[in-house]
Amino acid sequence: MSQGKIVLMACGSFSPPTFMHLRMFEIARDYIHSLGIGTIVGGIVSPVHDAYGKKELVAAQHRIAMLKLALRSSGWIKVSEWETQQSGWTRTKVSMQYHQDTINKCLSELNSDAPAWLPDDVLNVNSIDEPDDLAAKLNGNVEDGVTVKLLCGADLLESFATPGLWAEEDIEAIVGRHGLVVVSRAGSDPGKFIYESDALYKHRKNVLLMTNYITNEVSSTVIRRLLRRGESAKYLTDDGVLAYIRQYRLYGALPCVTEYNLLNEMIAKYEKRTPEDVVMTSPEETSFKNILISIRDKPSIVDETITVKRPRKSNFLLPTHTDSISPTLDPKPKIAYLDKVPASYVPGKAVKIVSDVTQHAVKDDKGGGCAL
Repeated sequence: MSQGKIVLMACGSFSPPTFMHLRMFEIARDYIHSLGIGTIVGGIVSPVHDAYGKKELVAAQHRIAMLKLALRSSGWIKVSEWETQQSGWTRTKVSMQYHQDTINKCLSELNSDAPAWLPDDVLNVNSIDEPDDLAAKLNGNVEDGVTVKLLCGADLLESFATPGLWAEEDIEAIVGRHGLVVVSRAGSDPGKFIYESDALYKHRKNVLLMTNYITNEVSSTVIRRLLRRGESAKYLTDDGVLAYIRQYRLYGALPCVTEYNLLNEMIAKYEKRTPEDVVMTSPEETSFKNILISIRDKPSIVDETITVKRPRKSNFLLPTHTDSISPTLDPKPKIAYLDKVPASYVPGKAVKIVSDVTQHAVKDDKGGGCAL
């Protein structure tokens, strides 16, 4: 039986978000589409309010920023700030109902303003056809609107079965009105939790169970522990998330200056530049000294003041970099040009070098003297 059009919603701390938090969305979508039991039209991540009071829960502004960094490459999952903007902690059933009502309102009222957390494909949901949609509607098994289902792990499902932890009316609303999409680890038995809870068992047809066979034991707790101990958490979450954590020294992490961080900073500075920031200046001028040249016994002094126009070296990654030009560092020889070449000059023949060496009288074998 088709579950209709579904938006997956994950609630939690996300302090910090891990790859597994996001992998659950992909696993659930693949499973539901492969069996043809519904159409996933979007995903929503809703971080909990600061008033939740969980240990090592950083401020909502940081958790939202980290989630947005982690979801930069996703085209169908968005971050909702609604829970964090309330006056206090919001019950899961209230948050789910708000998001579902808002989505269906946007679909029914085309001129209504869509919230920033609304996944892009949700607005095109009316053009999405499902194979068994007509038959299901005729049987009264599917509603026209979008259903928001709670995406969670087996640990949350187990908490539903723990007596006194959840109010019965909350379980009834979450499971009965919306539904659960549970991604469990290989070897776990989520069916046991459903069997042990009367509320879950009553709505067991509204609980979709799937297994993640790719072992991933990474959790937010593990990442916080590594950062607190000054160890590497790379490849456990997005690099942008780790850079953000170190920048704001969250979870006891210290800033780490790496080539990656420096490159990101330089790119960020470059991207912020505008045409008004570019200042056009004249090239530096370098004057060469006078050169004394003697050609075929005819000395001539050429006063060549050569203006060298060398463009400034520029590096778009280093906008503040300047390259000063110094004649002493220039490996190229200095060249002087003659205004007029003497007629007696023959190319290829030696020229006389003019020197300021003092002349000395030298006697020859005949006793005579000559001037050198």
